[in-house]
Amino acid sequence: MLITAAVIGLLITIVAYQYTIGTEQEHQQLVVAQAATEQRAQLQSSVNSTVEILDSIAKLVAHSDKISSQTFKSFTQPIFKRHAELFALHWIPRVSHNNRDQFERLLNAQGITKGISSLNTQLNSLVSASDREVYYPILYSEPYALNHSVIGLDAYSRRLNAEVIDQLLNGSAEFLSTAPFQLVQDEMDSMSVVFFRSVYDLSSSQEKPVLKGFIAALVKPQILLDKQIKADIGLAIKLEDVTSGSGVQIGVTNHQQSKLAGGSYMTEFMVLGRNWSLQIIGGEEATSGHSSASLILVFGFLFTLMLVVVLSRLMIAHRQVQLERDRAQSYLDTVDTIMLVLDREGCIKMINRKGCEVLGYNPIELMSKQWFSDSFMVDSREEQKRFDVLMSSALVDDNLFLSESKVCTRNGLMRLISWRNNRRFNGKGEVAGVLCSGSDITEQRHAELQDKLRSRAMEATLRGESLSYVLDLVLTGIERQYPGALCSILLLDKTGKHLLNCAGPSIPEGYKTAIHGVEIGDGVGSCGTAAFRRKRVVVEDIATHPYWSLFKDLALSHNLRSCWSEPIFGKKDQLKGTFAIYHEKPSLPSDEDLELITSMAAFISLLIEEFQMEETLLEMANTDGLTGLNNRRKLLESLKGEFVRAKRYDRSFSLCMLDLDYFKKINDQYGHDAGDQVLKAVSDCLVEELRESDIAGRIGGEEFALLLPDTTLSQAAEFSERLRGKVERLSVELRTGEQVTLTTSIGVAEYASAMTLSTDILRLADQRLYEAKGNGRNQVSMGA
Repeated sequence: MLITAAVIGLLITIVAYQYTIGTEQEHQQLVVAQAATEQRAQLQSSVNSTVEILDSIAKLVAHSDKISSQTFKSFTQPIFKRHAELFALHWIPRVSHNNRDQFERLLNAQGITKGISSLNTQLNSLVSASDREVYYPILYSEPYALNHSVIGLDAYSRRLNAEVIDQLLNGSAEFLSTAPFQLVQDEMDSMSVVFFRSVYDLSSSQEKPVLKGFIAALVKPQILLDKQIKADIGLAIKLEDVTSGSGVQIGVTNHQQSKLAGGSYMTEFMVLGRNWSLQIIGGEEATSGHSSASLILVFGFLFTLMLVVVLSRLMIAHRQVQLERDRAQSYLDTVDTIMLVLDREGCIKMINRKGCEVLGYNPIELMSKQWFSDSFMVDSREEQKRFDVLMSSALVDDNLFLSESKVCTRNGLMRLISWRNNRRFNGKGEVAGVLCSGSDITEQRHAELQDKLRSRAMEATLRGESLSYVLDLVLTGIERQYPGALCSILLLDKTGKHLLNCAGPSIPEGYKTAIHGVEIGDGVGSCGTAAFRRKRVVVEDIATHPYWSLFKDLALSHNLRSCWSEPIFGKKDQLKGTFAIYHEKPSLPSDEDLELITSMAAFISLLIEEFQMEETLLEMANTDGLTGLNNRRKLLESLKGEFVRAKRYDRSFSLCMLDLDYFKKINDQYGHDAGDQVLKAVSDCLVEELRESDIAGRIGGEEFALLLPDTTLSQAAEFSERLRGKVERLSVELRTGEQVTLTTSIGVAEYASAMTLSTDILRLADQRLYEAKGNGRNQVSMGA
């Protein structure tokens, strides 16, 4: 009986052992297949991210008549900090042979003296490009230090590039990738690919878009793999390009592992016109640990009585369950992924260390709690509906297995989690719950949104939008990323002493009006103090902080309770203003918030610098340097606009031409410096007499023009007589102490509907000026 029982027990043990091994192997194969699917999804997501980067840069180039190397560098530099797989970003313009000399002069200005070059594959060196109808040379490349040697290289001279460029020119796709190749200057000795994106001139009026060139990204797939998997998880990954049939290895991880017996899985997918193959091989750890249990069971069957055997098996089974549960919990606690087990009602049955760390709770506080509650979910009702469908459906769509949730942490922060949800079944085949595997993608999504935000801001800048519009666009994007944040930008005025409102889409208007023009100083709120001290100021509670003693009631009346302010600096450490984030409750910034404040202040500084530089250049182009009045070009442009409005709306306007009498004698007697003083004094005199709508300009030398909208001939003559008398009474004291007096002659003309060109009224006013001078000077002439 004992032998029979022992034999039966041994057979049962062997069957159970074999069944366990088979189950573990099937489980391992499922784990490997799941890992392969996740790795493929992550690779495709990384490729999509690179495609979005190329698209953003391409839009920047497409909307720009002539993009500078500094703009290209400023736009691309932040990208490399978050995308280590990017080895280089190139701007490759289309250059015709007729423009080759002009392009090579542009290269020479950058210090590239070799001109357009091509790759000699036999010598593995660069040579001067032979004559062709069209070239595709690299003009800008970042990072410059790693890639300056390829500037000027005709990308078409590399066969792999030429194949892709030809396909893009045929219009077969907008984005394409090259076959993998070995990069000469790469110290990592790994394979690379180049992603190309066509760029067309969107400002062209031609029916068919004109190709401007290509944006190219040099990508290291190996780095993508290294970021996605750790060496200690028992999986090896091999990535190959199988487009041509035979596989070309472009990336591999954990290849040093010699024992890989836990199953394998291969999947193929398309990447920008190329077929990539991803193979995952699992380790044998999952199948180990059975031989000792078998020996213990056999020993127990041979040397104990039936009761002891039964009891021993129960004890062993109990210990095994505990061991497996502890091993499972230990494994879950080692992975850098949130692991969550829910029952049919959505209550938490198990959560790993990473999940507790993200949520900010300990495991005991979370056990048996309802997961789909307002305590954990931002949109708990929608998440509960998704879970109910997952529990009740016989066939579940893929979008129910893969999801994203906004999760609340213990300290009130919101985290964005990407989930993979796998249903668990009991012995009857019924759905018993869900195993959720989640990754915190908050920083990744914020980085992606910031890249898009920068792209939209640069596009708005290139469209000619105002600085306030562009900065409001930036701040609105930040506020959407960080609910509850109210952003503001104040700019320093020309005196360097006051802060002026520039942007703040969600700041109450009454508050903005009250602080407009506030003088900076120590203890003058957060922004005034930050500008005065030239460093960041964080105020957690406005109601109690001494910096806000003078403005506390104002801020609290508009429900503003905290303010973090960062000074904005331009080139040469020049203070431009402040970037501030307000909240409607006392708040302190997290490390993520501080990183946002620093990065956005730098980007805002770039936008402000570009706008201020454009305003300076525009002022220089339109202003007379001596008098500060409009120059001849700007005055004639304004006259043309007023002439068109008068024609369209049947309005009247007048033009006065003014010339200083005997001005040459002043220059001859006192010198040109004295003459400049006189011209400046007369221009100040003119400005004092003008209305806000009037326009004054210096035409040249001692001659001025005054454009008077909505003014008849008699009104203009009356104004001119008053002005003539004021100039006659003017006494200019020279630097030598001498006094100079002078007179002026003025010719006045009024717009008439018979005039066809704006120069007609200019010619008439000039003619009447000469009449005034011919009749004895120091008088106003308005014709017969």
